[in-house]
Amino acid sequence: MKKNGFTFIELIISVSLLAIIMVSIYSAFNIGLKTYRRADNSKDIQRIRTRLLKMEKELKGAFFLSELPFNGAPLNVSFPLLISKDEADMVCIVSYEIEQIAGEYKIIRKEKPFTENASDTEEKKEQLFSVKSFKFEYGKFSSLELTWSGIWDSTAEKKLPSAVRASFQIDNEKDIYNKTIFLDHEHGAVNTQ
Repeated sequence: MKKNGFTFIELIISVSLLAIIMVSIYSAFNIGLKTYRRADNSKDIQRIRTRLLKMEKELKGAFFLSELPFNGAPLNVSFPLLISKDEADMVCIVSYEIEQIAGEYKIIRKEKPFTENASDTEEKKEQLFSVKSFKFEYGKFSSLELTWSGIWDSTAEKKLPSAVRASFQIDNEKDIYNKTIFLDHEHGAVNTQ
């Protein structure tokens, strides 16, 4: 007698093989997607690190103009900086401000010449990068212990902060990255971890 179809065992074997093949394809695709995302995040982190290095250099430059106001809040920091332009040096007020737009934090660098009448000068503005969250904190040494605050007013404190910490989160990662910039040259080598 001739059969016209599959037996139950042949059907189960066929479905099992198809399921194994589909799981293998899905796993390979998922690993590739994770690798792509990781590489993309690494590129973002590298770009952010480069911008944070520039911020660090500028914040350390504020040390030499410590008699001018240095003000900080969780979403902005402004400080004086000596900038060379067209073979001349000029004092500018540089600020890094965070604008929150549609659940994303955009870090903006602003630069304006320091003058008696601030309304006469034009402000230069540049967007540096975007992250999921961002905040500044300001450190102060007291008996070799670094304490952090969300606000800094140099006119009230009568000096610059010892350190500035930028904390940020990229995309939907759970990792929070910190960049600590020491402005106090006496305590710059102290380990705060």
